[in-house]
Amino acid sequence: MLNNVMLLFRPVALVLLLAVSMVSGAHTGKETGGIELLNASARATLPGMSSSAAYMTIRNGSSEPVQIRVLESPVAMRSELHTTEMNNGMMSMRRIDNLQINPGESVQLKPGGYHIMLMGLKQPIAANSEIPIIITFSNGERMTVMARAVDEVEGQHMAH
Repeated sequence: MLNNVMLLFRPVALVLLLAVSMVSGAHTGKETGGIELLNASARATLPGMSSSAAYMTIRNGSSEPVQIRVLESPVAMRSELHTTEMNNGMMSMRRIDNLQINPGESVQLKPGGYHIMLMGLKQPIAANSEIPIIITFSNGERMTVMARAVDEVEGQHMAH
């Protein structure tokens, strides 16, 4: 009789074990020290455009602050972190060399704020294509995210 009871509860135990492992894994982020790259997009280009911009949310789920050290993409000769600022009534861009993301915080890269500039494009960026962006952080983590190219980005009129 005990064996029959154990056989009935075995599937329930397996489901509970799977559910616990999925919930505990959901809080760890990627296996890269807790840094997550979310909702990546890039601006599709028109003929003759030599630059574009990429956007995403970067979440630091680790216990240490991190900084973006290096940005790369095989579609561009240079990739840089920029911010958009208002100066004397005019919007202007400025390169950012150090953006720190503290533990538990997120930074949103978006039009009108922080964003990745892809300069010296080696090829046009077609809508619905995927653009690889490689980010190296101060903790040594090197991550690649595929940014979906779109024709219009919300808030794009505020950016370049």
